[in-house]
Amino acid sequence: MSADDSAADLAELLEQPSLEPPIGVTPDFDHNGGSHTVGYFVVIFCSVLSTLALLSRLGSRIALRRIRAEDVFLFIAYGLFVGYVYVIYEWSIYPGIRVHLWNLPLKNMENFLYGVHLASIFYGLAIMFLKAAILMDWLQIFVPTGQRNLLFWVLHILIWSNILFFASGTLIELFRCHPREKIWNPLFEGGSCPVDIKANNMASGLINLVSDLAILLAPQWVIWRLNVSRSRKIGVSLLFVIGIFATACGITRLVVLFELMASPDELYYIPDIGLWGIGEMTAGFLIIGIPSAPKTIKSMPGSDSVTSLLASWRRGSAPTNNRDVMPPPRSPLTRKPRGLWEISDTDTFQLVSVKSASATQHVQPGSTEREVSV
Repeated sequence: MSADDSAADLAELLEQPSLEPPIGVTPDFDHNGGSHTVGYFVVIFCSVLSTLALLSRLGSRIALRRIRAEDVFLFIAYGLFVGYVYVIYEWSIYPGIRVHLWNLPLKNMENFLYGVHLASIFYGLAIMFLKAAILMDWLQIFVPTGQRNLLFWVLHILIWSNILFFASGTLIELFRCHPREKIWNPLFEGGSCPVDIKANNMASGLINLVSDLAILLAPQWVIWRLNVSRSRKIGVSLLFVIGIFATACGITRLVVLFELMASPDELYYIPDIGLWGIGEMTAGFLIIGIPSAPKTIKSMPGSDSVTSLLASWRRGSAPTNNRDVMPPPRSPLTRKPRGLWEISDTDTFQLVSVKSASATQHVQPGSTEREVSV
């Protein structure tokens, strides 16, 4: 066969569907049935929320004039998140969400598979840095300085296990085929791919879900031991409802992975998995960003004027009586009450005492209690 004949055969092959359609189904490359709106909405909405959460955290750190290791991890996670979102956004443009593989010509399959490879790398590294940032931040918030209590060790185990797991998973994705071009080129001949990537992704999804649940539940027992009112405990605990959403995204992502394992129609399921991954990471950014919002708002120019204006409107709308009542004297030492959601750094918000996790510890006369901000 001549070179021209080989080139003609290859060109004809590239125009064929990427997967043989079911009996009675005709491939349609021009009207593939994909949804674009869902992808655009999830990408834009979650990107805005994640960016606002990051800016909230940045504002609080600027106000404190302090940047810690978890803040660096958070910025790295955000950069990787942007790369991940860009891949999903490209899929939303073409071919769309929930497109069957037989409606995609083989010539476009390489770009799709290369995007899957990039998205897998971005997701693993972004989740690794994001979870590390959250857990390191909780070490500062919930573990009193110098203590080595149960929560201290639980958080450290979660930090290092997540780093080891996602770092190893990223290396597996990078080098699962030899040569690497075989990962994304469906026409590459030769080489080998010894890793069963579907089974690996399923195991990764299960471990990631367990990690989400552990991160969600770890600080709850500390929150309910805080020496504050029950209503404030409930308010602080409700902040972690966002963690429930992250866990729900992880569960749904795992369900779609099960469906993917039972089907060769990769194009139909993988973009869905990508969208749920965006939701999971967005919840992570909100978990670390929302507690910083009160400090950021208070540090903004004009925030005191707005607060005073709202307070004056509230006083003006309050019912009055005809008796002249002398207002009680205001003590100059009275502190402004903290907002319900202010749970940031110990040097930022009012401190409350918390009992030690060990039942055998006692406060010695003349010593000071350990304190943690809520």
